[in-house]
Amino acid sequence: MMVASKTVFGEMSVERREVEQLFMEQVTNEFSASQLYLSASIWCDRNDMTGMASYMRAESNEERGHGMTLIDFAMKRDFNLSLQTVPAPESDWEGPEELWEALLDGEKDNTQSLLRLADAAQTCHDHSLLTLLMPYHMEQVNSEDKLKTILAKVRDENKTPGLLRQLDTELGAVVGV
Repeated sequence: MMVASKTVFGEMSVERREVEQLFMEQVTNEFSASQLYLSASIWCDRNDMTGMASYMRAESNEERGHGMTLIDFAMKRDFNLSLQTVPAPESDWEGPEELWEALLDGEKDNTQSLLRLADAAQTCHDHSLLTLLMPYHMEQVNSEDKLKTILAKVRDENKTPGLLRQLDTELGAVVGV
């Protein structure tokens, strides 16, 4: 059970403390997602899939940017924010299909975390936080959809030789490689 604590502004409600806790978790999730994409980039590079590696490096940078945006927001709002430990990401996949499944699972987990944070912000009537989160919700929908499409192509690779190399080239072109 959460208890109210003092802030420079007076008593903090249990709901507000929950928002701040979920907010800290979301910052950690964004940096964890960044690390997972970076780890996947390294794996792809080691396996001569340089287009995918570049794509994932760009995704890693984007996720890190999300974390930094959240931190900037927290500082403007005087949130009681402290960074949490980012666990080491997975790094040894059996193959591309397993790797893309891990990325999709990570995005799904991130979506659920964002939804919990939004629900808590709604309970507190924190309209600024809800506004900040709005574009992230649509980005998660788009990210999950894109990863599902990529995963379907990777799965089809077993039926169509050369498709994985084509996908590697396609994803590299997305980031200008």
